[in-house]
Amino acid sequence: MSTVSVIVPTLNRRSLLREAVESAWHQSRPPCEVIVVDDGSDSQITADDFAGSAGVVRVFRNERPQGLAWARHQGVEAAHGDYVVHLDDDDLHAPTLIEQCAALLDADPELELVFIGVQGFGRAAEHFNRVQPAATSRVVAQGQGAVQDGARIFGPGLFRGLLNQVPMPFQRVMARRDVWHQVSRLRLTAYQAALNLASPEAARDKIRGTLRDSEWALYAALACHKTALLDRPLYLQRCDGQGSSSQAAMREKHIRQGIEIRTVLASASAHLPELRAFRQEIATNLARAHFDAAYAFITDGQYAQALHHLGRNFRLAPSLKAAKLLLKLGSAWALPKRAC
Repeated sequence: MSTVSVIVPTLNRRSLLREAVESAWHQSRPPCEVIVVDDGSDSQITADDFAGSAGVVRVFRNERPQGLAWARHQGVEAAHGDYVVHLDDDDLHAPTLIEQCAALLDADPELELVFIGVQGFGRAAEHFNRVQPAATSRVVAQGQGAVQDGARIFGPGLFRGLLNQVPMPFQRVMARRDVWHQVSRLRLTAYQAALNLASPEAARDKIRGTLRDSEWALYAALACHKTALLDRPLYLQRCDGQGSSSQAAMREKHIRQGIEIRTVLASASAHLPELRAFRQEIATNLARAHFDAAYAFITDGQYAQALHHLGRNFRLAPSLKAAKLLLKLGSAWALPKRAC
């Protein structure tokens, strides 16, 4: 039987971490190992924190936080399992997650990875469980997923669906370990080509910060010929407002990094065959991201920022819609002057 490694990055969530790890061990098909990557917690996590656990937990530590995407990849590099699956330190695996996802991979050697259905729990779960299925349905429709053995099967067309958004089920994945590395190599190659970097190590240094963990799914859709979505409530996501990415103060960071991710795709599409087929769609999506950023900054009264993004939008894909937003920006910018 194939073996499964569970990777748990953590940062300053000692009180929730133990519960997450226990959910990984208490599976109908237990993993071969649980790897915790302590990404610079103020109070160091050690193996002693898991004394009495159902299994041995291997712990690695970064003295300074490197980011979730970095920590996840660090865990995969240390893994021994045939398959790898990730678990955030404040979330839980449902008891049959490993069994159901691994069964799909075991049954079909051509299937490269499984995206995992998500269900929220906690005081903000109602909103989460309302918006995520709708977003997932849009990706399934745009990505042309076909039903097979109770799962949605995708080919390269999945990239079109994920380019507009990466709903939470497409951020939760069990992959063959060699496939994980294959996807990560493609992403590093894209960063090298787009940013004219000398080495994969230099490219990896750029993959930090919010949204970089969700970016992996875009490159998975490009690198893989066959993927599946098992849209069942197997990954349990805590919705108690504890995540920093859900805070309003993070919105500007999300906007900036979303544009950076698409800018790399657009630049790399001139060099990499995996991206070349989607070059026009990537450019259109980047233009839309700049338009959305301009609209958000007008709403916040940050008119110089709005003008910057609107200018980028015009250079990529001028439109009547953007011209109307420019008029709105001019009117909004003039109001403080008239008040004076």
